Amino acid sequence: MEVIKNNENTDELCDLSDDHWKSRTIWVLIFSFFNAYIGHQIGEGWNVLKYSLASPHFYIDFFWTFIFLSLMVYWTVQVTAYFDKKQSWKNEFLLRLLVQILFAFLPSILFLQVMDHLYLQMTERSLFRITQNIMQFPFFLWLSLIYTLFYSLISLYTEYMLTIKSSLKFQVEKDLSDRVVFQENESKNLTHDIYDENPVITIREGKDIRLLDLDIVMICNNNGMNTIYERNPNTTPILDSHTLKYLIERLDVNEYYQISRWELVARSIVKGYELRADKNFKLDLDYPLEQQLIINKDKIDDFAKWFLSK
Repeated sequence: MEVIKNNENTDELCDLSDDHWKSRTIWVLIFSFFNAYIGHQIGEGWNVLKYSLASPHFYIDFFWTFIFLSLMVYWTVQVTAYFDKKQSWKNEFLLRLLVQILFAFLPSILFLQVMDHLYLQMTERSLFRITQNIMQFPFFLWLSLIYTLFYSLISLYTEYMLTIKSSLKFQVEKDLSDRVVFQENESKNLTHDIYDENPVITIREGKDIRLLDLDIVMICNNNGMNTIYERNPNTTPILDSHTLKYLIERLDVNEYYQISRWELVARSIVKGYELRADKNFKLDLDYPLEQQLIINKDKIDDFAKWFLSK
């Protein structure tokens, strides 16, 4: 069972660039030291001080190794953080790893190869001791460049479509809101019924019981007849002949959500959801109910936003 949680700070957690820089720097220093160390002969008797630590070349190699490895680590972290923000990976661990290999690790290795050959030309010493020539790997180089361009375009296209959908959704909601307000005003002008927004649902002990007087947790519509469930599960459900749309328009949209054409549920009884074999979702309710409430997979994102909005 997966309990719905608020993920408002997910983007902040994806930003890896500000985390653990102290430990990364320490590890880079350690690897830089050993990389420079194994590039010098220690001579007979393991005379490290004479042949390695006493040589100025050792410290020059150590310095440039630290610079190049720091750039490699910085590039890897920044690229990973960027794609983590652009893509909601969820459980796609292997896809995330593939993206890291293509866009972070592989370009970093190619960069170190270039620096190694450049360093060899300038100092006649191989810094990272990479014997292959970078031109021997055109396939990997072009694959990285092509994938980087493709993924960047996909990312920009996704952001663009989200902006358009957000704008269209806002316009549709505004039009619907204006239409509802207009219909409500027309209804009030025609009926002059002060109780139209709180209609009579049932009669108990000779008294009219209206919609907003009930502590409703769920409404199910079957063949045009509504079954209204109240907070107390021992209370007999109420049968009502109004249309489900009519009742929904008079309930607080912040507290009630229409999960399908026939069912309405209250926020107060929803604990979470779980994925079914058919890729749809079953609600976990804090209410004894024999039937299952199912949300279509295409509607789960909108439902989660509603549930987390309070």
